[in-house]
Amino acid sequence: MKATCIKWDTDADRELHKQLPTEIELPEGMTDEDDISDYLSDVTGFCHCGFELIN
Repeated sequence: MKATCIKWDTDADRELHKQLPTEIELPEGMTDEDDISDYLSDVTGFCHCGFELIN
């Protein structure tokens, strides 16, 4: 599964926003959205404002 269309909370810093990934491959078996949310933040060090999931 993959998180896509990730909207990063970068306080409108456009340059920083360009450097962050728009999609991240998730570990196998990770399906809980709270766990996924934490994982995205752990991988990048940034909070997000939403994402979509695809298989």
